[in-house]
Amino acid sequence: MNNPLKLIGSMLMILFFPVLLILQGCVVATKDTLILPQIRSLFEGAYEVDPYMADHKPRTIAVLPFVNQAKSQNGSEAVRRGFYNHFSSLPFKDMELHRVDNLLRKAGLEDPAAIGKTSPQDLGKILNVDAVIYGTISDFDKLFAVIYSNVSVGAEIKMMDTKTGKMLWRGQHVTRIHEGGISTSPIGLVATIIATAMNVRDIQLLRACDDLFRDMVKTIPTLTVAEALRPPVMTLLVQDTKNLPKKSGDEIRVVIQGTPKMQAYFHIGGFKKNIDMLEQEGEPGVYLGVYKVIPGDNVSHAVITGFLRDDAGNTAEWVDAVGSVTLDTIPPDKLKKVNTVGRNNMVLLNWEKSPAPDLAGYRVYRSATPLSGFEEIARMEFSELRDEKLVNNQKYYYQVSAVDRAGNESEKSDTVMGMPVAPGPTPVSGVIETDTTWYAGASPYIIDRTVVVRDKALLTIEPGTEIRSRGGGLVIEGRLNAQGDDGHIIRFETLEAGKPWEGIVFNNVKEKENVLRYCRISNASTAITCRAASPRINSCELAANGTAIRIQGTFSKPEVVKNTIQKNTEAAILIEAGAQPVLTENIIQDNDREGIRIKSASPVIRNNQIRQNRGSGITATNIQAVIAGNNLVDNKPFDMAGEMTGEAVNALDNWWGSAQGLDILSRIRGKINIKSVLNAPYPEGKSVELPILAPVLGGTLKGDAFLILANSPYRVTRDVVIDGGATLYIEPGVAIQFDQNTAVIAQDGGVMAKGTRDDPIVFTASAASPVPGFYVSAVKFVKETKVNSAFAYCIVKYASVAFDIWFGAPEISFCHVAQNAQSGVYARNSSTPKLLYNTFFGNRGEGAITCVGMSNPSIHHNNFVENEVAIQTRSTIYIDARNNWWGSAPPDTSYIFGDLDRNINIKPWLDAPEGKAFRERK
Repeated sequence: MNNPLKLIGSMLMILFFPVLLILQGCVVATKDTLILPQIRSLFEGAYEVDPYMADHKPRTIAVLPFVNQAKSQNGSEAVRRGFYNHFSSLPFKDMELHRVDNLLRKAGLEDPAAIGKTSPQDLGKILNVDAVIYGTISDFDKLFAVIYSNVSVGAEIKMMDTKTGKMLWRGQHVTRIHEGGISTSPIGLVATIIATAMNVRDIQLLRACDDLFRDMVKTIPTLTVAEALRPPVMTLLVQDTKNLPKKSGDEIRVVIQGTPKMQAYFHIGGFKKNIDMLEQEGEPGVYLGVYKVIPGDNVSHAVITGFLRDDAGNTAEWVDAVGSVTLDTIPPDKLKKVNTVGRNNMVLLNWEKSPAPDLAGYRVYRSATPLSGFEEIARMEFSELRDEKLVNNQKYYYQVSAVDRAGNESEKSDTVMGMPVAPGPTPVSGVIETDTTWYAGASPYIIDRTVVVRDKALLTIEPGTEIRSRGGGLVIEGRLNAQGDDGHIIRFETLEAGKPWEGIVFNNVKEKENVLRYCRISNASTAITCRAASPRINSCELAANGTAIRIQGTFSKPEVVKNTIQKNTEAAILIEAGAQPVLTENIIQDNDREGIRIKSASPVIRNNQIRQNRGSGITATNIQAVIAGNNLVDNKPFDMAGEMTGEAVNALDNWWGSAQGLDILSRIRGKINIKSVLNAPYPEGKSVELPILAPVLGGTLKGDAFLILANSPYRVTRDVVIDGGATLYIEPGVAIQFDQNTAVIAQDGGVMAKGTRDDPIVFTASAASPVPGFYVSAVKFVKETKVNSAFAYCIVKYASVAFDIWFGAPEISFCHVAQNAQSGVYARNSSTPKLLYNTFFGNRGEGAITCVGMSNPSIHHNNFVENEVAIQTRSTIYIDARNNWWGSAPPDTSYIFGDLDRNINIKPWLDAPEGKAFRERK
């Protein structure tokens, strides 16, 4: 058999022969080699040995990461490894480089510059060695031409004692190599591996580092023979991966050159150790080791270290200075999503990009059958393919795989079908009785008359298909599978601008599998109607319709997820007649009417964006719903509106544009339970509880609190005392019922009770048949306070004194104060209440208004009707009571107790009842 090494040499001779002819004038030739002579080699070195080292030779030494001060910032680690390879041949106990780096990293030292500034003593404690070696790279330049190279490497090395910090030894050296040409006939195993493993640049770098440190380390004083036996000598280590990843089944070949007749082995980093090497017959001192990669071998950038050991156990080691090994036996993940679109005589394929970090490309396979016969048709780096020159209306089947840089190929994707089709338009109408597919390439499909998919049939619509209607709809009695993707939307729209079409109707399909995904539906009177139907509607856009989705019937339980529903002219979503849909993560915005209108249904509405709708965000009538985690903001007139009576609607843990109770109450109407809200928009918002009081009241409040319609009616079973600067806020429509001998008492606190004309706040007795004087007061103001109080559109009946005002200036406006036993308003001390546009009706005892002490109420535009006394004043302050209706014109002064000339002014009075004044509706 021919010698394979000589064969390689012959091939290289042929490869470089033309170059050699050009340069033959400066060639020195032998039988086995043809090498251009070295043009110039310059060596200048200096070293110094401190006398201290004579008696303090270290035994354990660590080589630190080198600091690179050269113009080129490449090669720091290669130069360090080059020094270490030569230094490790000396009879010291040197620490392996990866262990040095690991210990430094654990100590927070990774930057070579920072390590270089750390004292030898501190490094000795970290590494537990007698001495450390610092290195500074002064030169690192490479110039390569076609047949000429220039490499310059220089370094200054210092060995420092870790106990005293003294310098033991230092050396400085610069090596420059100028060469023309390379060996064209590598002889021997070493040359063969080098030829396959390294490029010219790596060879020159290896030689430069070898020249730089070979003689330098000989100047380091070493232990005597009595102190340590000299280990074997190593001069070279090389491996053949070329820094390319290797997959299962590949081989890695490693060569060491050194002392003959030794035990040889190598490590692949910390991943695989003690891999045996054999000395090659006929080549003394040359050792070859081979490692075959097996499944499960995975390591990145591992450095190969070779070892020679003699029979006495003395060991030399050498690290690969210029290369590393990466083993990758894990293929990329299977591609999960491959799409096809048929076009005229072609199929377009696209797929999701593989997330593999070491992706090299893709392979595409095709077959005429779905299960077998797949052949590779393309290799590419892009995630799409145009498969051309195909036959229309013939089915083709495809699989796609991903390949990494090591050559590992993923499992092939699931088989997908593609079919070339002639271009549209394609008219459709009438009944579909069998399974049918509408292809994107045949678009647009024109609905001339309503299309009905019968009970047993499936209509599949390819991604990217366009459907246009002359007015008729698409009625599904069987199944519809219309699944586009984010790059290929399925579009449904009218054919004639301004003429709406009937949309998609799911009619009594109940739990049958129906899917609309990545569809855009527009210009329909109702885009989607669900009658006893539960389709999945996902990632669609429903815009510019009348109503987007109408859901009816107990058997309607559709899932409506991640859709955008906007710019529709009616209520965007109608839910009625017992329907139970689930609406999650939708954007429902900018619709002319309600975002969602619910009537007699039980939906689940979670995590939606409901905003800027112009008929309220949600309106709810007679419902049992879960409404939570939604962002309800900027809807007009309310973010949510419910009924004023009946059961409250639970709307917990939503974001209302604010976490302040008063702001939220202004944005809702009706019996809406907002006991807890989000403190920021979903999904960042966290649930917080509002201080909403339970339906039974009594005790002291020292913080702001709310009475809301959802808990109404409230019952006061004992006095409610407001103190500590607190305010009690009362939502419109709330009813407060008082037991006997009870009142709301404002000490250092206030009450804000602002109802509306349609939804007044009611203060009344808790008795089934109430009578005047059943409870003490609606509100008593008994202490000075800086907290304001105001009452608007309130009805206050059956108290002894409706408003008993000892101090302060509450505003009481647009209220109906009636049938109280002693007085409607009793102003005492120096209080100054403002009484505007109220109706005082049927109050007994001292009448509608009583003023004593230095009280000075402002009384304007009120109606006094059928009271025992309209007003009486025993105040020393002049009372302003102009512009009121006193029951007749001119007033009957017998109902006005006070000096009309000196302490009460009723002129001018109103000639008719004040039309703006509020009165309870019967």
